[in-house]
Amino acid sequence: MASRRRNLFVLGFVAGLVAASLFVISNKDTKLGLDLSGGTELIYQGQPTPQNPEVQSDDIERSIEIIRDRTDSLGV
Repeated sequence: MASRRRNLFVLGFVAGLVAASLFVISNKDTKLGLDLSGGTELIYQGQPTPQNPEVQSDDIERSIEIIRDRTDSLGV
């Protein structure tokens, strides 16, 4: 008899937890993280310096590779 009462208590407790979880899920908005919300877009523009008076496509490509290597290693 005590075993049946304990089983009913556990079943009621689990049902209460499920009901509380469903209540919280249905009433709270989901906040998407940076990876799911679309992220951020950055636009860089190469500018000449006194050491390099003309920006060439090789310079831009090298900069892209450096940025890509740094961000990919972080898992961004």
